[in-house]
Amino acid sequence: MKSKLDNISPWIPISLLIFLGMVCLLMLWNISSKTSLGESDFIAYWSATYLLQTGQNPYDPALILSVEKAQTERVFADVLMAWNPPPLFVFLLPLAYLSFKTAKFVWLIVNILIVLICSLMLARLYLPPGNNKFVLIYLLFTFSLPQIVTGVIIGQVTFLVFFGLTTCMVLIKKERWFWAGAILILTSIKPHMVVLSVIYLLIYMAQRRQFKGWAGLITAGMACIVVLFFFRTHWFYDLLGIMAMAPAHWVTPTIGGLLTYWGMPDATRYMIVFLLPLPFILIRYQATIKMELAVALLTLITVPTTFFGWSFDQAILLIPIAQVFGWIASSKHKTINTWFVGAIVASLVATYIQRVLNSNDVYYVWIPLFWWIIFGLCWYLFQPKSQLKLEHQNQ
Repeated sequence: MKSKLDNISPWIPISLLIFLGMVCLLMLWNISSKTSLGESDFIAYWSATYLLQTGQNPYDPALILSVEKAQTERVFADVLMAWNPPPLFVFLLPLAYLSFKTAKFVWLIVNILIVLICSLMLARLYLPPGNNKFVLIYLLFTFSLPQIVTGVIIGQVTFLVFFGLTTCMVLIKKERWFWAGAILILTSIKPHMVVLSVIYLLIYMAQRRQFKGWAGLITAGMACIVVLFFFRTHWFYDLLGIMAMAPAHWVTPTIGGLLTYWGMPDATRYMIVFLLPLPFILIRYQATIKMELAVALLTLITVPTTFFGWSFDQAILLIPIAQVFGWIASSKHKTINTWFVGAIVASLVATYIQRVLNSNDVYYVWIPLFWWIIFGLCWYLFQPKSQLKLEHQNQ
């Protein structure tokens, strides 16, 4: 016997979702066009890209400041620079043909979609299949993470790095090696945030003699170079000039940044150099440490040990966090799971309190260190042998 719900056309809920989506887009446009939502950092990226698109130096402070003043009513105490490598401007070029108001709205939507798509891909990579409840919980956690919220609000480009690394893993699983390598070009925007993971993935490709991945990355890199030369032949000299004036004295929420802030020598920032052998070591233990786990581990290690990285760059931690959620979702030990969930919720609350108190950004270094502890405990407790012991104790 058919229920009344069976007679409802499937187009009705689809139409309702489309309608609600349009309403949300209109609301976001109204808010974005009348406020600074999505503007704070994006103004620097857009201004630099606009200069490249018009054949000018995207790293010239005077030119950037003039564009920034022309596009927003903000009062600038100093110029906001885009210190990123030039491939960033290639990826943002389509937005340079839009007005700044329209471009920042489009980038706001793009960032939200990137976070959503990456979260779904990570759920598929790390969470047990068929567990829709944990997928929903992970999605809710993702959009409540302060680093994600902050990054979206200020119009960050870290999400492109996040998308590049996550999509590469998915494409490798599907054995689409060329495109897996090509998408890694997105990590060149902020290579210091994922250097260990990218090295591992390139070794992973080479070990399997899948040099199509390397070819994809080289092809994508050459394409970026061609585009850069097309718009400005002197872009390389522009890059050399900005490297000479880069703000190396800034302290950020990394271990080295904190030690420097406390008066230690600047050399402590570069401790990640000593960790470069790690990808080569992990590649030898693929029988027990799979590719996804290795990338999650290396990403987690990189974030607090790299030489430079702001608190919003910690959004990349969603990769190792997905692994943690996968372990918890697979565990049958409710008491331990409850303690882990409680600790994670407490960390969220503490981070929001820290945001409200507007503390120095360098003190957010505790967040990746917190996830070091959670990740390590989950790995130890939920590996097969430990899991069997826990289940035996429950019985």
